[in-house]
Parts: sequence; structure tokens; C-alpha cells
Amino acid sequence: MPDIPLALTRRVAERAHYRCEYCHTPQVVTAQTFHVDHIVSQVLGGQAQLNNLCYACPHCNLHKSDRINASDPRTGRMVRLFNPRIDHWDEHLRWSTTYTRLLPRTAIARATVATLDLNANVFVKARKLWLVLGLIP
Repeated sequence: MPDIPLALTRRVAERAHYRCEYCHTPQVVTAQTFHVDHIVSQVLGGQAQLNNLCYACPHCNLHKSDRINASDPRTGRMVRLFNPRIDHWDEHLRWSTTYTRLLPRTAIARATVATLDLNANVFVKARKLWLVLGLIP
């Protein structure tokens, strides 16, 4: 699997303002290297092109893996996962009143929140600190 050129990696990171495009985790507080994720994986024919790449924290990228669809926990129907290149985050997700949990607005978001485990305990605890630091919402 060929590496993504450094210039393209930088463009993806800058476009995302160095935040995970799924959970909105700011990279600066993680001390981790974020991944340039193929929204449609190479295994499924996705290309290393700007319109198929997003910036993802390791948690989200590893949970997403090569999936593009998942089950909506409410209906059991298969739906596509959130796609940062075609979906608007605010149309699918919103912050809880405490800014610690991501609340889905759509079936796509319900499937994404469940599949990527966007409200894992570690996120909920960390978001309390990010809020104090002014890094979210």
C-alpha cells in the first residue's frame, strides 16, 4: 500500500484544523499522531485523493477500519457511516448540554456513534478538560 505524500497529508490535516473529522478531538491534547483515513478504503477501491481522505484520531480510525456502512442501532437497518467530505457534522451530530457526549441527529450519526464508539468513557472524561481549555465546542 503506497504512502500518502507528505504534502497531501498536510493538506488533509490543515483542512481539518488538526481535529478528528469524526469525533472532533483536537490533536494538540492527545500527544498522538493522527491518521489520514481513506473514507472509502483502498480495499474497497478508494483512492488516495483529497476528496476521499479525512483526518482521524487513532480511536476513530481503528474503530472505523475499512467500514463504510454499519447498522443503525435504533432500526437495525444498514446505513452508510458519516462521510466528512459530503456530510455536514452539525446536521448529523450535536453536543450534549455538558459538551461531553456526541448526540446523533440522524441514522447515519447513530450508526457512526455506535461503530466508532464516539462516547467512550475516555472521550467523556477528556471532553470535560477540553471544555475548560476552550478547545470544544
